[in-house]
Amino acid sequence: MFTDVEIVGIHHVLKKGLSEIEELLNYGTGIKKSILNSNPELDIFLRRLERYLEKSSVRLITYWSEEYPEALREIPDPPVYLFIKGNFEILNREMFAVVGTRKLTPYGKTVTVQITKEICRHFVIVSGMAYGIDSVAHETALLENCPTVAVLGCGVDVVYPKSNLNLYKRIVENGCVLSEYLPWEPPRKYTFVQRNRIISGLSTGILVTEAGLDSGALITARFALEQGRDVFAVPGDIMRESSKGTNYLIKNGAFPVTDPEDIMKYYGFKSHKKLVELNEAEKEVYNALSEPRTAEEISETVAKSLTEILVTLTVLELKGVVLRRDDGTYQRIV
Repeated sequence: MFTDVEIVGIHHVLKKGLSEIEELLNYGTGIKKSILNSNPELDIFLRRLERYLEKSSVRLITYWSEEYPEALREIPDPPVYLFIKGNFEILNREMFAVVGTRKLTPYGKTVTVQITKEICRHFVIVSGMAYGIDSVAHETALLENCPTVAVLGCGVDVVYPKSNLNLYKRIVENGCVLSEYLPWEPPRKYTFVQRNRIISGLSTGILVTEAGLDSGALITARFALEQGRDVFAVPGDIMRESSKGTNYLIKNGAFPVTDPEDIMKYYGFKSHKKLVELNEAEKEVYNALSEPRTAEEISETVAKSLTEILVTLTVLELKGVVLRRDDGTYQRIV
């Protein structure tokens, strides 16, 4: 059954802001009964939603849940609740957004692949699963065996665009999709604008690789600036419509990116152009890091003692090919 917080949130999120919902909650546990008594239709709706969630793999978290992404708590208008499908635990890892035009050119695709390959070694890639740059960013992360997060402008059980069904399934298997809309809600024009604040809100920074002046990616960049996030953009041909948006961002203060190292150096990551020579024991541990893992998990995978694994990980860190994250897991960085 839904908690008081969830009922108040679901009932009021479309009409009231976060502070007003918290004010309602101060009335105590009686607020739940009061709302349901005054609105029988809500009770019916909540029962429907509860049954839906019980039968599906969709998870509901609210602003007050422990699992709620910390980065989103910082923005001025955080979503009160999120529906999530996939591995919700990655939402509290450090993320970086890659966005751009739906009408990408070969140039836009090339630079998006090149830069995303490097970014996803250090951050979880966030985008909107739209045609064009968004899809390329997700695809690149997946091909690099890295998780990725798609923020949808519809419910998490609605695939939009429909042609991205295969991509959607792979994102759910290797990351997650999330939305502030009910799981079955179709997309509407305004929902894509609203979801852009979540894309930037989840992220340490955002990169716009190719975009015209009318691209929704510029709305995401505006949200990012309002939220105090870093904004990067790839310069392009001044005669090409699809580059006018990125060139505009750079003229107005975005960090220009002409090489993946521009972003890596900004955040203090070292450059690793090629893999150093590893012995067999080191290769075994390195290969076990297809995704971030703890030393204990690696020990189980390769059937070696924890002491041996910790020694090997230390060597790999010194060689600059493995990084120990703040959460205690290890990941490849080349």
